[in-house]
Amino acid sequence: MRLRYFIDSRYDEKAERFLPIGIWIHNPVDGSVDFYYPNQESSEYWDVMFVINRLAESDLKAPPDFLEFHQGRAGYRGMRSAIFEVETELGYDEFMKRTLQEFIERESHATAD
Repeated sequence: MRLRYFIDSRYDEKAERFLPIGIWIHNPVDGSVDFYYPNQESSEYWDVMFVINRLAESDLKAPPDFLEFHQGRAGYRGMRSAIFEVETELGYDEFMKRTLQEFIERESHATAD
């Protein structure tokens, strides 16, 4: 299946850089969207939960430019990555967890160098 996604990051004062905290995905074929934030207490988690719930309650599919629209709406202390498009056989949950973990590991390796 084809998925589009971006990584949501928040500025960390101690690390003095942006750290990955979540992922948003969009399936352009069926218009479904999902997200994963390990910290479900974060304000970012609740912000995206609100967006997804509004779609679900209205029984709407996400438009083709869903990620582009939300990419530019990161919170004051955050930023969102470029939008990536991939083909994957993984289910949504596994894809999101693996992909976010890979970004986190890449960030930790980049700062170790």
